[in-house]
Amino acid sequence: MQRITLHTALALAVMSAGAQAETQWRDATEFDIEGQGWSAVESPYDRLPAAAKGKVPESVWYLSQDSAGLAVRFSTDAPSVMVRWKLLRESLAMPHMPATGVSGVDLYKRGPDGKWQFVANGRPEKFPDNEASFGLGSAPAGGHEMLLYLPLYNGVRRVEIGVPEGAKIAKAPPRPAVLGGSVVFYGTSIVQGGCASRPGLAHVAIAGRLLDRPALNLGFSGSGLMEPVVSGFLAQLDPACYVIDCLWNMGSLPEEEVVSRIGALVRAVRAAHPAVPILFVGQSHILPSAHPTKLSQWQRRAVEKLRASGVRRLFLLDGSRLMGGDAEGTVDGCHPNDLGMMRQGEAIARTVARILR
Repeated sequence: MQRITLHTALALAVMSAGAQAETQWRDATEFDIEGQGWSAVESPYDRLPAAAKGKVPESVWYLSQDSAGLAVRFSTDAPSVMVRWKLLRESLAMPHMPATGVSGVDLYKRGPDGKWQFVANGRPEKFPDNEASFGLGSAPAGGHEMLLYLPLYNGVRRVEIGVPEGAKIAKAPPRPAVLGGSVVFYGTSIVQGGCASRPGLAHVAIAGRLLDRPALNLGFSGSGLMEPVVSGFLAQLDPACYVIDCLWNMGSLPEEEVVSRIGALVRAVRAAHPAVPILFVGQSHILPSAHPTKLSQWQRRAVEKLRASGVRRLFLLDGSRLMGGDAEGTVDGCHPNDLGMMRQGEAIARTVARILR
């Protein structure tokens, strides 16, 4: 019995070694990391540049190490892929947000109709190392075009993509130039992705797929406060459109401070980009009777004052259009569930598409 057990163990070890040899692993940084606005970063999956450390509020810097909105774009002719990811932080989930969204990965592929299709979610089971397998089916001519979304409320130290030995894997083709540039989203925990059940269902990701443009997620949970120093870093980017959604975090500020920060953000962006549209999003309250909220009214007055002073290309999206009228769009009365995320992503995508036309 002992010899049989030893023989079996040896056979399993050989099989395991063979399986490892049959997978060729590539570091994700060899491909395009979409959703990252700066190349001079302290860690490969940071959302702010190294220069922001010690300048932006400490909470913003800490949260910028979460990989929300970052996605690896690659192409492959493989019938399946594997993903290994090493998490930055030990907490896999939150009381109101599952581990699949906080610390998981999502794989999408472009379908025959050109639209992005969900493949599967990589579920985090432990800290720090996780692994997932994804079946893709037969590849079309030119291979599968893939989009791998990274965790929303955790960071990653390393991400690797594996394909069967002999399969091709490479950078995805460049996005068509006719589509223009990226869309930068700046704001609160809702922008960061709370509380989507998986990374691809954050409304920023949904809007990015609907627009078929890179979407930069600069949501910072509890810390989307339009501080002038953060606005200065936003102005360093060169997007097709800015989407500013900060009101849920600004309720403790007086109206004059909210108005001042909106003005400072607009001036910072306009100094660098005189014509890039800036869309200010109203507060996404679930009760129709709550609209327009006090903060939404303050924001509207600030934007209208800037328009009256001659600032052009400023837009407003009414918060009543974001969550529907049935109060079913959140997990806690504030943070969207997947239904709320879809509604908000679609509303913002429609508005941005109209602005850019």
